[in-house]
Amino acid sequence: MFEITKPNITAIVPLDLVHRPLDIISKARQMAKAAKRSNVKIIFAHNDRGMWVDRLFRLVIGKCDAAVTISKRFYTGNVNAALLRNEAFKHVEDEYLTLLDVDIWPDFSLIEKYRLKVVAHERPFYMLPCLYLTKKGSNDLIRAKIDINQLTQRFFSFSRKEFLHLASPSSVMVMRSKDYSILEGFNEAFSGHGYEDFDFMMRLAALHGDLDKAPDMLVDRTARSPLFARGFRRYLGESCFDALLERDLAFHIFHERPDVEGYQAARKKNYELFVSLHEGKVSGKVIGDPTLISSFARFCAEKNLEVSEYGILFDNKPGHVDRFDTFRRRLRFLLNE
Repeated sequence: MFEITKPNITAIVPLDLVHRPLDIISKARQMAKAAKRSNVKIIFAHNDRGMWVDRLFRLVIGKCDAAVTISKRFYTGNVNAALLRNEAFKHVEDEYLTLLDVDIWPDFSLIEKYRLKVVAHERPFYMLPCLYLTKKGSNDLIRAKIDINQLTQRFFSFSRKEFLHLASPSSVMVMRSKDYSILEGFNEAFSGHGYEDFDFMMRLAALHGDLDKAPDMLVDRTARSPLFARGFRRYLGESCFDALLERDLAFHIFHERPDVEGYQAARKKNYELFVSLHEGKVSGKVIGDPTLISSFARFCAEKNLEVSEYGILFDNKPGHVDRFDTFRRRLRFLLNE
């Protein structure tokens, strides 16, 4: 893809090894090595719980020249990614910033492409669409059986084996570091899984006048297709149109979902906090299409592009191979894709 020179950008990545530690250590090492090849500074903020895997992590990452690790027992209990990102940001010196999670495939050429767009004032920030891969898609990418360009082509050609769903927007962001400072970073009151990234995105979009009030702003409804998004996902998702038209996607590497005690309770509490913080953005009555379907079609027309070339983005079919509970049902699904 895009050739990296000397980008003035730092990647910050939160890490907590309380769940699937060896998977996270392996991905962090891969990300650090990719950052070095691309001459990108990367900062890991590591919540050290004093376990043997925490010592292993420091040993492994200590051998990666490009990586800076901020390692400390910042908290106990639930993972607090917001706090970790803020701790990492304290050590950022570059003008530009990218927010990554350790499960993101380290394609720093994509990050550099969108940094240059920010430099050129095409947009003040980018929230990149992120395609979640199945176990098969992830293994093929990791083992170099397929590259990101081929994966992208397969996605837009309606292949089902490699993909779970497309998150648009996602928490993969490229922005100016000064905006992070102006916003005072992530809200550390969000603890456990969920909504700290949407809270940050809402504030970032509002900072640049990219978010108007809407009656359904706080509707919390997911969809397989990003064009069927409702509520805040719909309004934030409009900022991803440029990347979708250019077929620029980040990739999320598959991992088993840990059986986290209190997972749903944390999400409920975090959503309630999210609503309390943004209820002032609700105003008026719903008029017209509450999804992104009409807006995306108009956007394609403005760019003189055929909307039919992006048919996969309208695929809202439920179910996927990884959601079938037996090998036989998965096989039948794959053979009938």
